[in-house]
Amino acid sequence: MSGTGRAVAGTAAASAVSAVTGKEMAGKEMAGKEMTGKEGAGPVRPRVVRARDERGDAVVVWCLLIAMMLLPLGGVSIDLWHGIAVQRELQSAAEDAAVAGASGIDIGEYRQSGCITLDPLQALPLAEANIAAQTGLGPLAGTDIVVSYDRRTISVRLQEDVRLTLLSWVEGSKPLVVVATASSGPEGSVSGSGCA
Repeated sequence: MSGTGRAVAGTAAASAVSAVTGKEMAGKEMAGKEMTGKEGAGPVRPRVVRARDERGDAVVVWCLLIAMMLLPLGGVSIDLWHGIAVQRELQSAAEDAAVAGASGIDIGEYRQSGCITLDPLQALPLAEANIAAQTGLGPLAGTDIVVSYDRRTISVRLQEDVRLTLLSWVEGSKPLVVVATASSGPEGSVSGSGCA
């Protein structure tokens, strides 16, 4: 090689070396910036990758377990309150029917002896008509209306089978049986001989 060729080759080699050195220098400057953050801010702690924290998973599991325990409790409260509401409606209907039936007095006996007693032929239809006219009652599973032997009181017994909602998963298709009973008698003075 001639001197000129060596100078060209040396220049090419020198530029290749300077290119490598320039890249290394740029990498060192970048590394220095990563380690110091902002220029002149001081060193930054290296980022530490930790194992995943599983405390949040335990909270989710506990919440699911509590929800599973509260669902049957909610079912009990919903179904029992529904049963209590039906029992109140039945009790009110039974009392109204008994009072309506108690107005069916035996007028013939009252005129004859002065005693106020019930006439079963009037009292029973009055009580039945009152039950039929009541709104808000569900389908009744049983209705018993009885005038006492001494014809002084009328008793009304109503029964309704309440269908369970959430508790039906536990109890199956068995209904909650709700019963209401009420009695009433004619009001007024009992006069005359032989009236007890």
